[in-house]
Amino acid sequence: MVLWDIWDPHVFVLAEKNQTFVYVYSPVNIWSPCVSFLGAFKRPFSAHPVGLQNGTLTCQLENGVFENLTLPTHRLGHGNTHAKERFKQNLDLLHLKEAWTDAKILNTPEVWDILTKKAMEQMKIEIAIKACQDSCNATLLMELTQLQQVEEHLLLAGHILLLLQFYDAAQEAFLKSSHPQAACDMRCHLQQWDKALELAEQLNLPMNEITREYAQQLEMRGDHRLALSHYEKYLKSDVSKQTNRYLAEAGFARMCIQLGDLWKGRQMAIQCNNTQLYLDCARILEGLNLLQDAGEMYELGGQIEKAAGLYITVKSYTKAHPLLDHIASPKLQIEYAKAMEADKKFAEAATAYELAEDIDNAVRLQLGSLGNPARAFSILRKTRSMEGAAMAAKYCKLTGDFDNAIEFLIMQKRTQEASELAQQHNKMDIYTEIVKDVATKDECLKLARYYESMESYEKACALFEKCGEPKQALHLYLHWGTATGIELAIELVGRLRCDALTSQLLDYLTGEMDQGVEKGPKYLFQLHTVLGNYEQATKAALLIAHQEQEMGNYKMAHQQLLGFCKVLQAQKRCVPLELSKQLMLLHSYILVKTLIRLGDHRSSARMLIRVARHISKFPAHVTPILISTVIECQRSGLKRTAFEYASMLMRPEYRSAISVAYKRKIENIVRKPEKTEEEESLAPCPTCSLEIPETQLDCPACCCTIPFCIATGRHMVLGNWSQCPHCKFSALMQQFLKVIEVEKVCPMCLQTVDPADVKEVLNPLKEMQDCL
Repeated sequence: MVLWDIWDPHVFVLAEKNQTFVYVYSPVNIWSPCVSFLGAFKRPFSAHPVGLQNGTLTCQLENGVFENLTLPTHRLGHGNTHAKERFKQNLDLLHLKEAWTDAKILNTPEVWDILTKKAMEQMKIEIAIKACQDSCNATLLMELTQLQQVEEHLLLAGHILLLLQFYDAAQEAFLKSSHPQAACDMRCHLQQWDKALELAEQLNLPMNEITREYAQQLEMRGDHRLALSHYEKYLKSDVSKQTNRYLAEAGFARMCIQLGDLWKGRQMAIQCNNTQLYLDCARILEGLNLLQDAGEMYELGGQIEKAAGLYITVKSYTKAHPLLDHIASPKLQIEYAKAMEADKKFAEAATAYELAEDIDNAVRLQLGSLGNPARAFSILRKTRSMEGAAMAAKYCKLTGDFDNAIEFLIMQKRTQEASELAQQHNKMDIYTEIVKDVATKDECLKLARYYESMESYEKACALFEKCGEPKQALHLYLHWGTATGIELAIELVGRLRCDALTSQLLDYLTGEMDQGVEKGPKYLFQLHTVLGNYEQATKAALLIAHQEQEMGNYKMAHQQLLGFCKVLQAQKRCVPLELSKQLMLLHSYILVKTLIRLGDHRSSARMLIRVARHISKFPAHVTPILISTVIECQRSGLKRTAFEYASMLMRPEYRSAISVAYKRKIENIVRKPEKTEEEESLAPCPTCSLEIPETQLDCPACCCTIPFCIATGRHMVLGNWSQCPHCKFSALMQQFLKVIEVEKVCPMCLQTVDPADVKEVLNPLKEMQDCL
């Protein structure tokens, strides 16, 4: 008798006499519908089964009474005590939802794994996914999630069998499904290319990619001949993807080389033109002991050192030579150099020794076999090799080249021997020049005293200073007493800034004459300048300029003051007003000739008037300046001013000095005076905008001293302000451009000026304030 459980259609019992057998039926799973035996138990002979409900078997006894018997497969109740046994019982009964509840209680990896596999076997994807989520099995979860969209039974079964690693069963399921290609895809995924090829042929599918992949697998296994066959088969087929074709061509090249067909393999590798393929082929060739061929492939693959090493090993020096400059390995370079030297190719050997930084051997060849000492000396000066220097010193002694012999002896720190050699051959200057940077204090002192005894004061003083004896150096400079000695003494004091040395030099310079050398303000100016005593330097500069001016050397005075102004500008210091006025007056006089050449007689007359008002500062040329002033004023219509200075020339002290050419003309101006003239043009003050005469440099309103234009001598105005790019003195931009267009040079510093370099100063008032 068979009774089915009315609540659970998968469970049924088979009742025979007093025995009861329990079974479970699985109609849908990855294999096929099946019945599983769960267990058996005995019942009383008088108990006849009449019904089965939820695991409870109802029996009727002989007396008519009904008795319920619980099947042994359903006895475990609720609660956590029997969770493990109940989990197994629910799995057996295919109660997977109830089993998932028990798995939550147990919560062990083993339990989740069992439940997942059982759910997959029964094709319960939802429960399998929940089990994977609870067990954090992300990999399997992702695979199962994709299977939710598969509806076909056989196709789904095939995928589940694949996940459970039942590959043959999966293949069978795939082949029976509506998508048999999945079986071939599975074998490809498993890299079982031979089986994939069989399936592809069976299913009439494209076999190209499978052939290539199979060939690669055969290559890795070492079955080169069969791999070559498959690569060749792939290349003969219709290949659409260039990348895949390259892989097959690369494999074909490797297999040809492995099987000894070097020419075909090399040609295919060159056709592919891929660095990695070159290196693969090179390693294969090296393994086959075909070293020159391997070297060529390494060279194509960019591994120059490896290629050169193989060329040298097989003595293929012709191929190795062009690679030397790209080799960093000293070992290879030396190996090549020795081979070249053995073949008497000394130039190549020397070059290789240099590249390998084997300086001693490089020097040996240059001095010996190659006879090129200049190259050897150049190498030693860069590398300072002690052994090489010894060879060079010996060579120089033998050839009489004592200058270089001294140098290389010093390079070896054999200074005593170098000194003796220098004294023997009168080469002390060379010895000193080389040794001074490496000599000890005692050696420097010894050299200094030597030069002092030879009255070579400049060298002696430099050595005294170098070895820490500046007082002795200064004393010797002053004892020397020449202009050069004083200037060097000033430079020494400027470098050291020592009060005692400064005081000693000042005491010396304030004397009128010492040892026949007159010490005017020039040296005081230089000293104060290098010490940064700009106030004292200004006084000295003015005194020097005054002396030059009294002698009529106006350009020299101008140059002296301009030079000191540049020093102050470089130190970002303001030019003192007295210095600026003196420079302005000298520049006004020098500017006259330029203005006359430009035909601007009115401006030249104004500059001469400015000079004439300070004629006492030009004692050497009073009469010529006044004559020029009269002539330019008369020419430009300033007749009243011309009469004024003509009358001055008629004084007894000046009249006798007037040349005959101008005397009558000046007398006529005085006899027949014309005292009418136009007033000087006005221009606004850049600070307060008051209209004042354009050559007036002091504003009566704001009491400001206005900068003068180096091109015209007028005062500067806003909106037309520029600077010389060299000396940085101000100039009216339009007039400055006219001057340099004709003269090509700045009228102040006489430096060549490109008009394109002249730029307008946008904020001149700030610069004026910075100079105050």
